[in-house]
Amino acid sequence: MSLNGIDTSSYQTGLDAADIAGDFVIVKATEGTNYINPVLSGHAKQTLASGKKLGVYHFASVGDATKQADYFLYKVGNYVGKSMLVLDYEAKAVSQGVEWAKTWLDHVYAKTGVRPIIYMGLADENRLDWSPVVKANYGLWVAQYNNYNQVVGYKPRNLYGSLKHWKSAAMFQYTSAGRLAGWSGDLDFDVFYGDKSDWDKYAKASKRVAASKPATNSSAPKWVKESKTYTLKTAVKLRKSTSTSADVIATLKAGETVKTDAAIITGGYRWVRQLRSGGYGYLATGPVGDTLAYVKTGVAHTSYTVVSGDSLWAIAQRYSTTVGNLCKLNGITQNHVIHPGNKLMVK
Repeated sequence: MSLNGIDTSSYQTGLDAADIAGDFVIVKATEGTNYINPVLSGHAKQTLASGKKLGVYHFASVGDATKQADYFLYKVGNYVGKSMLVLDYEAKAVSQGVEWAKTWLDHVYAKTGVRPIIYMGLADENRLDWSPVVKANYGLWVAQYNNYNQVVGYKPRNLYGSLKHWKSAAMFQYTSAGRLAGWSGDLDFDVFYGDKSDWDKYAKASKRVAASKPATNSSAPKWVKESKTYTLKTAVKLRKSTSTSADVIATLKAGETVKTDAAIITGGYRWVRQLRSGGYGYLATGPVGDTLAYVKTGVAHTSYTVVSGDSLWAIAQRYSTTVGNLCKLNGITQNHVIHPGNKLMVK
């Protein structure tokens, strides 16, 4: 017995999971410690309401494994016990090795009693020694493509190659170019080796955990709404998330214009979000010390260089404006800490 399904991210914005054929949907939830998939809630609700099985995954980035696990749990708390929990371990994150992945998996298991599974490419499964993860009984979701030809409708196939550390995979992602009625773009196709009761064994807690207060993340960076058009002063990389290590969508040339709908300061940079077909793109407008170093706006602004003793309130009073306006102009929140030498737009 097996189940067929898809996995989604913000690239499938607009997809209705209830209208797509399949037995399950695995939805990207988080990445690193500051990104949440804007369509997580919608896709998860559609999946559960339609009677399909649900999974949620964290896309690992370079950084602290425990902090990333906590951030993931903070954002998916409503789905724990209802969905499979997954660590997506690929790209640059894999350079952190097996121990990083096991730390993340162990932390999630300890906090929830739900044993997560790990996603990786076949090459990484073969290349690294995953014995500690296998011995800890974490399941494998393996990815391996033969080519990028379109696959219309679910057509599960055997793995080309073989696993080196796991005896078998719990799930197999066999193409990233799948097509189904109800969505005009490519989809990842997956086959789960089991029935719905087997899926539930991954989703439900397998041990009791001590009750704890829900995690809070009040100090986490927050998006600020904006509707602006920027002209690039220099070439800037448009990325898949707010990280300088995130995959690049495109390199934009100096002089190009970019329309944005939100801004955030995180990871040492000010980032803006661009709505694109099927999701979002993210680009840095400058480092925290000069947040518009890479761009200019169509409207002339007055800037101010922060000196020792300054506060947002004092600067607002000096320029006959409000702290709220300063925050909006600079894409920051009212609890943002300013430092001498920082440049702020004040008008």
